[in-house]
Amino acid sequence: MKRRFSTVAATSVLLLALAGCTAAESTDAETSTPTVEATESATTATTASFAASNGDCDAMAATLREVESANPDLVDPELSAVCDGDTLTITSNSIPDYLYIATTPGSPKVSEVTMTIPVNPTVADEPTDVPLLGALGVAVNGVPIYGPTEGTGGDVKSLAGALSECGSHSGPADFHLHWFGYADGVDCLYDADEVETGESLVIGWAADGYPIMSGVVCSDDECSETVQLTSSWQLTDESLFATDTWAAHSYVEGSGDLDECNGRVDSDGQYRYYSTTTFPYFVGCYYGDVADDALGGNNAANPGGGAGGMPGAGG
Repeated sequence: MKRRFSTVAATSVLLLALAGCTAAESTDAETSTPTVEATESATTATTASFAASNGDCDAMAATLREVESANPDLVDPELSAVCDGDTLTITSNSIPDYLYIATTPGSPKVSEVTMTIPVNPTVADEPTDVPLLGALGVAVNGVPIYGPTEGTGGDVKSLAGALSECGSHSGPADFHLHWFGYADGVDCLYDADEVETGESLVIGWAADGYPIMSGVVCSDDECSETVQLTSSWQLTDESLFATDTWAAHSYVEGSGDLDECNGRVDSDGQYRYYSTTTFPYFVGCYYGDVADDALGGNNAANPGGGAGGMPGAGG
């Protein structure tokens, strides 16, 4: 399948222009055994226990934080997680609970987002489109999680200085994350020391109900060393990186640790997405079924409709 495009709002184009010049980046691919089901790759690059699993709504809700203000000049962050039968509803005002560092015009503003996900997700018959623009999930601090594109469809990493070290910035609709960033001495979703332990860290939840995890994991149950899981999407046309990042990349099965959706079935039999340092950063496609009304609010984008779409293998 080829990605389906739609017209981008003028405000997004304006942000692209204001954010600075574009400069393509590329990273050499790392190779390892592909993981589509629980294999040796899943059992040797894992932790003794996983911080996020499906099936227990209270446990899923407990991964969401009790947020507190870190920015005296901003509205206080608000976040709630409510279990109702076989669903979990997450509601947030999109304000970060870590120190905001301006990288684009405008400060974070209140933008209500609501996401209702199944406690027991269903594997989709076919991978489902992720939005080109708009939220595809919500982080554990209530900040919306976006895909790899920005503005007219270029890769967000092609915009010099557009993102903070935390991988976040303010857009026309809301404050959001594009990739999982952290650095020594920088206040982000997690501190560098927390990430580098290789412990199972929950970044957030995708709209299909599966968790999004930190890609820095232990190499074995004793955590003798840590490894960064790698994407199986490869940059095959660098000339398109800054204008059409989906066309610039191709899914190459077996070239990384993760599947086309940027996840894997772990040793406990549960599917999880993992953050990567290269495209698509969080989620390449929805592994599970997504309800049409899963996401609501100013930044919501329905899967497969409007501003979204997913390419097939080969870009």
